[in-house]
Amino acid sequence: MKKVYLQEVIQGNLKCYSGVLPARDLVKLATTKEFNTPQEAQRPIDLKRVEEIADFVATGGSLSTSIVIGTCDKNKLVVHKDTDSNIPGLYYMEFPETKEEFEDYKNTFDIMDGQHRLFSFLPDKIKIDDNTEFDISFEMYITPTLRERQLIFKNTNEKQKSVASNLLLWFRQQLGMLSEKEKLYHPVVDLLNTESCSPLKGRIIMGSEKVTGGLKAEQIIAILDKSKIKFIAGTEIEDSKMLTLISEYLSGWEDAVGSKIADRDKTFGPLSKISGFRFMILMLPAFFDKARNDRCQITKAYISNLLKELFSQYGLEPADLFNQNSSYIKEMGINPFSGETPITLLATDWSNKLKSYSADEFDPLAF
Repeated sequence: MKKVYLQEVIQGNLKCYSGVLPARDLVKLATTKEFNTPQEAQRPIDLKRVEEIADFVATGGSLSTSIVIGTCDKNKLVVHKDTDSNIPGLYYMEFPETKEEFEDYKNTFDIMDGQHRLFSFLPDKIKIDDNTEFDISFEMYITPTLRERQLIFKNTNEKQKSVASNLLLWFRQQLGMLSEKEKLYHPVVDLLNTESCSPLKGRIIMGSEKVTGGLKAEQIIAILDKSKIKFIAGTEIEDSKMLTLISEYLSGWEDAVGSKIADRDKTFGPLSKISGFRFMILMLPAFFDKARNDRCQITKAYISNLLKELFSQYGLEPADLFNQNSSYIKEMGINPFSGETPITLLATDWSNKLKSYSADEFDPLAF
């Protein structure tokens, strides 16, 4: 056995011991019954999350927060005060060192927080090679009662405020950690928020800033990605052309409806919300194909005129689509902008109305 030093930590009526050990060694002592059995005071294991963390560590990622464990056997991992040191609160425990000792200490503690992090170092999950050192910090509670486990669970799960996903996107952009999807669309979303040609200028929440009625960057990225706007021409288009395409397209909708996204006109509520943006972008591929067949560039005037022509064929105006008091919406009997599924169905319906047009191919991006 080897001596592992610990620092005593006292928080009210709870006492624990803080230490550091190689992750490979610590996981050998963890009970793995969490994989198969619901636990009294911790979340179930998500094996996909374990795999994701193992992959992250293998690419050089670090795990900067401590895991929280509770010992199961009062005779193992016993904590002793270090009487040879003048450091206040310094303790130590005897920790396994040989194969036989590790076998004897199996299932010595439960993981109360950080199961996914620690289990990513199990022999069948770990992705780093044997020569790569990886220490992990831990907070150890000595044979905690169920009540103490519940208090710890409440603190590590319910009392922690998660970071907003849109703010996490901002952090990933600042740190150069954007996903492939985000790398494709974050630059144009930034341009849409800053360039004067964009109807969305100043309307996009890039991080955690307050924008009344603003649209979150992460949502816009997801919507653009779903419609594959970056590859709408068959090959990847540059950010400047994508900016012009989206700006002219949205401006055409504004002109046809008679209201601007930035105005947040209550009469045309969905137009200025993420629901309206989702609908319009879902229809963009159909308009692109129509412009190619018409041998026309996608401009504000082209989109506006086409919308008016399209809707007039059904005795409607483009404004009727966003006006919740229009006879068109009332006859539907539901709010088509109430969620992603009805919006997708509505966009598919109107996109199909454009498919009767055909002509020779033309490049609508020849700005």
